[in-house]
Order: sequence, then structure tokens, then C-alpha cells
Amino acid sequence: MNMRKFHQTIKNYLLSLPYRVKLILVFSLLILLTASILGSITYYKFAKSSQDKTEEYQIQLADQINQHLNRYLKEMQIISLSPFYDQEVLDILQSHQTPSDVTSFPPAAERVPMWRYISSLIHMRNEIRGIHIMANDGTIFSNLDSNTVLLKVFETENDWINRIKKADGEWVLLPLHKPNYYLNKDTSVFSVARLIRDPSSHEPLGIIKIDLKQELINEIVSNSNAKSHIFILDKNNQFIYPDKEDKLIESSFLSEIENIKVNNYTNIPINGTDYMMVYHQSSYSGVKTIMLTPRASVFSEVNHLRKVIILVVIVGILISFLLGFLLSKPLVGSIHTLRKAMGKVEKGNFAQRVTIKSNDEIGELGNGFNLMINEIDRLVSEVYKTSLREKEAEIRALQSQMNPHFLYNTLESINMLAITKGNLEVSDMVSSLGKLLRYTIDNSSKIITLDEELSFIRSYVAIQKVRIGENLQYTEDIEPNLNKALLPKLVLQPLVENAIVHGLFQQGGHIFIKAYVESGFLKISIRDNGKGITELDLTKLKRLIENQHTVSSEKHNGIALTNVHERLQLLYGKQFGITIDGREQNGFSVTLTLPIQRMGEETRERNISG
Repeated sequence: MNMRKFHQTIKNYLLSLPYRVKLILVFSLLILLTASILGSITYYKFAKSSQDKTEEYQIQLADQINQHLNRYLKEMQIISLSPFYDQEVLDILQSHQTPSDVTSFPPAAERVPMWRYISSLIHMRNEIRGIHIMANDGTIFSNLDSNTVLLKVFETENDWINRIKKADGEWVLLPLHKPNYYLNKDTSVFSVARLIRDPSSHEPLGIIKIDLKQELINEIVSNSNAKSHIFILDKNNQFIYPDKEDKLIESSFLSEIENIKVNNYTNIPINGTDYMMVYHQSSYSGVKTIMLTPRASVFSEVNHLRKVIILVVIVGILISFLLGFLLSKPLVGSIHTLRKAMGKVEKGNFAQRVTIKSNDEIGELGNGFNLMINEIDRLVSEVYKTSLREKEAEIRALQSQMNPHFLYNTLESINMLAITKGNLEVSDMVSSLGKLLRYTIDNSSKIITLDEELSFIRSYVAIQKVRIGENLQYTEDIEPNLNKALLPKLVLQPLVENAIVHGLFQQGGHIFIKAYVESGFLKISIRDNGKGITELDLTKLKRLIENQHTVSSEKHNGIALTNVHERLQLLYGKQFGITIDGREQNGFSVTLTLPIQRMGEETRERNISG
């Protein structure tokens, strides 16, 4: 179905709805349209404002996190410069330049001064987990005891050590990692470190490494939005917070970070959830703070507003239904009154009038209806009376020209003369003609029995046999209980005449009449074995009968068939009438369908005639 047909179907459906339903739909659509437009504008404005405020707040929060973290990092990188100004520390590191295969720990004379020095650096700094100074031979001096860290590290080449050496004296921010000098190998720290050089020769003497607790960042981000996920990465996109093993994020997230501008935001889907991502990078340390906030939480208040708008629209529609039902009742009531009156007028009750008290268009329509019915009633009365007068005049003229008794007596005299002369064929023909004349002129009854109609048919066939000869055959097959069945007068004779005049060959033929009961209806079939009818002519004749056009066909008289069909439908209803069938050179048949009525039952035509 194309769009045009769809629109036409919708249009036809709307036109078929009752007027009251249309009014209610109009009320509902107006409220729905108005509420939807206002609600959509309100929702859009509120959602845009909520998103802008959230973005501004998140950007400020990310900037604050970076500022707090930079303050600690600046303090740590200052602490990392302290060994350059302590000659005792430099001398101790100078004595541990050559790696040794023998596992030897530094003597107390070195460990104690170094411990005191490192402890002075860490005093009152709870965010520091430990400060470690590692010599080139793998010896570690730390503020932590030997139960926590190793005093000798055999693996002096790993990722974080290589990064410190590669920095060549610059301070380095190390992301979360697990140093090999902790006895607990699951210890994760992020650190600030740098290479220690001899001030005079610039030769590397060791490394100072300040390990920071993760609790430091936990404290920094504790004031952020609880619904947001915060990630802190170094300039190489290595995680500082949280631990990689704890983060609930896909690896593809890293490629998204690289394409994001500084101090900007974007929306990204992660694991089927849409997030608003705020990104801020520190110009001092290169640290990137990323905040992911589910859009569902950003628009939670907006979604609440949407629910309220939907509820308002639903309530508005219900109110419109109620108002449409109440307000349309008096208007539609007047229309229903007018429609009922029109229905009664359609059935012939021209005395029907309507009373409408309103002065609007419906009231004017009711007044116009009353005036129209008055005029129709007057015209019908005049036409009916004029028609009666014309009929009476025609009947008087006919009666004055033809005296039935005179015709009967004349035919009887001819009959007696034929018998006297011995011409029995003429006598039979005159007798049959007299019966036909009496049957036709008798107006005492318009509804007769099937037996009376068949008696008339026999007289008619008898006259035709004199004209055609004995080659004209006539047969009846009537169920015994149908002889007294009632049917309209002269309904079979035109069909038999059609069969003789148009259906049979010149040399004669066979006419067969059958009466039977089928599906509770009386069926009368008139069939001949004559020339038949072509498929094309049969189709045309069926169309003529169905449309009740009084146009004759070439082989069968359409006027007689159409008149009989129309007469039966007028008397009994649209389900009754005639059906035709036939084949070329194989005869033609007409079947009448009537209700089963017998003597003593009232019929529509009897009531009319009475």
C-alpha cells in the first residue's frame, strides 16, 4: 500500500467516525499538540542548562584536583634536590659505586646517618610512604626498616629506573608501579624521583625516590561528585589513579584520551553506557585528570521533569476527553435528534418533525429540515392525488371502450359455432383465449396460488401449440405441497413467453417448469432446450438485470426479466429475485427465488392493494 492509499484509508476512517468522537479527538489533539510543544521546549532548555552547569562544575573540579596534586608534586621535587646539598650523603653514595657479587649490607656507620637524614626530610609528611636513596651498587638507604624494604637490590635495571636515568637529572613522575625493593611485592606506589649527580664531576652517584601513598589522591578526589569516575594519568597516559587492576574501563579508552583537546569535554560510550567526559591537563606536570559522569545521572533531574511533562500531557488528554464528552453532549444530541427524524422520513413518515431549541447552525438546520419535509409532504400529496385521478380516468376510458362481458359472450358464441361446425381446434383455442382474458382482466387479487398461475400458463401454451404445432413440448415438475404456495400474478407468463419467442428453434422445443424448496425458499425454474446464449450476452444480461436497466438484448428480452426481478425485490426484499444461466446451443434457464407463503397468510402486496 503506497502513501496515497494509506492517507486515503486514514481519511475514510476519520470520516466514518461519529461526530462526537471527532470532537473529543480534536480536543485531545489540541491539548496534546500544545503540551508537547511547550513540554519539548521546556525539556530542551532545562536539559541544556543542566548539561552546561554540570560541564562547568566538572571542569572546575578537574582543575582543582590538578592544582592540589601539583602542589604536592612541587614539594616532592624540592625534597628530591636535598641530597645535592649534603656532602655526607654524597660521600656515602661515592663509596657505593661498584656493584659487587657479594651480598653485603651497608655498615651502621653509613645506615644511621642516612636514616637520620631521610627521616628529617619525611618529618610531618604523612602523604609520603617512604624516601629511598639507592646507590649505583644496588644498596638502598631508606627511612623504612629492613622488615619493609630490602637493603640490597640485585635488579638495578627495570622500567622505572631506566626512566629516571633517561631524564638525566630532571625530576620524574612515576605512575603506579610495584618496586622490587618492597618485601610485599603487591605494594603499589606512585613516585617523584631524580638522578643524583656529583656536583663537581657530574657523575651519577645514585637515585632518590619519594614514594607517595595512594591515600593522598583519595583525599584529593574525596570532595568530587560521587557519581563521577575520576582517572589521573601522567603525560604518557600511564595510570596514577586508580590502580589498573581496580579500574572498570576498557583499554580502548586510552585511544579516546589521545584525541581530546585540553580543557574540553566530549561524550563517549563505554560498555554500553553514555558518559560525559571532562578532560584537564596540567601545564606543570603534564598530569591529566579525566572525569567520567554517566549522562543518566547528569540528566536525572531532567528525566524527572520529562516524567512530570508526560504526566501533565496524560492528565490533559484525560481532561480533554471529559470536557469533550460533556461539552459535545448537547451539540451531538441535537444532531442525533435530526438524524432519527431523517431516518423516519426515509421510511415514508412525512409527518415527522424535529424540535431544536438552539439558535446556532444546528437550529437553523432543524428549521430547514422541517420546512423541507412540509414541502415534500405537500408535493407527494399533490402528485399522489393527481396520479389517482389519472388512473381513474384511464380505467373509465378503458371500461367505456371495452365491456368484458361482451368479450366473454362473443368468445363463447365463437366457441359454440366452432363446435357446431366440428372445428375442435378452434374451439380449444377460443376457450384458452377466454381463460387468458378472464385471468388478465380480473383485478380482484394481485397475489395468487402457484396452481392458478400454472393454469394460466397451460392456456397460454395451448394457444402457442396451435401456432407452432405439437413440436412445442411443455412439462411441469411441482412438489405437491407447493400447489397452494402464493406468488405475484403474471410473474411466470413473461418468462415462458421469452422462452417461446426468443429461446426455442422455429421447429419447436421443450419448456420445463420445476417448483421445489431449497434453503427454506421457494424456487421456480423455467428452462428451455433452445438456442441458448453466448457467454458475452449472458454477462451483459446479468449486468442489466442486476442494475435493473430496461435495455433488451439480442436473444432474450431484458425488459421482461428486469421487470420480474424488480417486482420480486420490491415485494419481498433484496435477497429475492431471479437468476439466469445458459450456454450457446444448450438452452436457457431462469430461476425465481421467493419466500414460502400459503393461503391465509398476509402479503405485502395484499396490504398495498387493500
